[in-house]
Amino acid sequence: MLCPRCGAEMKEGDRFCSSCGSVIEHIEKVEVGKKICPKCGTELVEGVTVCSSCGARISEISMEKASAGARFGSYILDSIIVGVMGFILGFVLEPIASFLGLLISVGYYTYFFGNGQTLGMKAAKIKLCGTDGTYPIGYAKGFLRWIGMIISGLVIGLGYLWILIDENKQGWHDKIAGTYVVVE
Repeated sequence: MLCPRCGAEMKEGDRFCSSCGSVIEHIEKVEVGKKICPKCGTELVEGVTVCSSCGARISEISMEKASAGARFGSYILDSIIVGVMGFILGFVLEPIASFLGLLISVGYYTYFFGNGQTLGMKAAKIKLCGTDGTYPIGYAKGFLRWIGMIISGLVIGLGYLWILIDENKQGWHDKIAGTYVVVE
C-alpha cells in the first residue's frame, strides 16, 4: 500500500504514514496507477478537478510518458533557445573581443614596425626603413603603416597586389607611411 499524500510504502493496517504523518485509517488498499486525492486519499475518477469527498483541488498532472518524438522536439526547441541566448551573449561580448583583438593588432604592428621589423620580417630577413633611409621608422610611421594595411585590404586586397606592379615594390600601406621593405 502507498501513502496517497507522499507515495511512501506503507504496511497493511497503518493508520498514519511514517514518512509524512498523514492520517490514513480510512484508506484501503490503493493500486499503483490509480489517481487518488492527495488530501484525503479517496480514489478519483479520471478528469475531476475537485475531490468529491473533501473538496480539495486536484492538479491535472498527467503521468503518461512522453514519446521519443515529443522529447526530441523539446530538445530541438531548447537547443534553439540556448543557441539564441548564446548568440545574444556572443554578440554582446563580441565587441569586447573584437576591441581587444584590435588593440593587440595595433600594438603589435605599431611596436614592431616602429622598431623596423616584425617577428615574421625577422624570420624572412627583411626590414622596414623610411623612403629617406631612416631606420627604424618610429612608432608614428609604424602606426600609419598599420592604418595603411587596413586600407590596402579594403579594396579586395588591391593595395597589397600593388606591390607586384609598383617600381619600388611598395604597397599602398608603404606609400601611405613612406616606407620601403628591404632585405636585411
